[in-house]
Amino acid sequence: MREHARRGLADVYGGGGTTHICAVDRERMGVSLTMSNAADFGSRLVLPAHGIFLHNRGMGFSLDPGHPAAYGPGRRPPHTLSPLIVTDSSGQLDSVLGTMGADAQPQVLLQLVVRLLAFGETAGDAIAGPRWVLSREPTNSFDVWQLESPPLVRLEHDAPDGWSRGLRERGYEVAESPPGDQAFGHAQVIRVTDEGLLSGAADPRAGDGAFAGR
Repeated sequence: MREHARRGLADVYGGGGTTHICAVDRERMGVSLTMSNAADFGSRLVLPAHGIFLHNRGMGFSLDPGHPAAYGPGRRPPHTLSPLIVTDSSGQLDSVLGTMGADAQPQVLLQLVVRLLAFGETAGDAIAGPRWVLSREPTNSFDVWQLESPPLVRLEHDAPDGWSRGLRERGYEVAESPPGDQAFGHAQVIRVTDEGLLSGAADPRAGDGAFAGR
């Protein structure tokens, strides 16, 4: 970015704000890392020597007395980042996974864990399968968790017909999203198979996702 500034291209930036990286080494040590500036360019404070923007996760605090996220000493702000590691009953590594997607992150990870552990799907099938997310219209940070009324259930374009029908029968408001909607996360997963090998996938919804092994 500093090079762009010197060349007069300071307004040229790549899109997106959150990224996730999974890694597992030969010793089966796993890392699940999600990075984000939060909103826009974060706090708009930059470490000059490194060109790194500092985040503004403090926006998750509330100044309303008695609020669950009330600001105060020793408190941490709620946020959306949800990197996940799964171990088996003996404490050995089973999976590392994570995603971008704002409020949808824990929802996407829940669906992936169910697909991987309960349904026994492969990493690739679990990542590529259709998803649902809860949302509010218009959406604002953390608004999906407000409880005054049921949230909107947004379905991915290739979701089975039975999802929409079943949700509406239960009284939910449903919206079917067009292809390319970025609200459903860009997830990654690596699993340790029963044979001790590694199996993983990067989300086909992301134009720049990648999976590599050796």
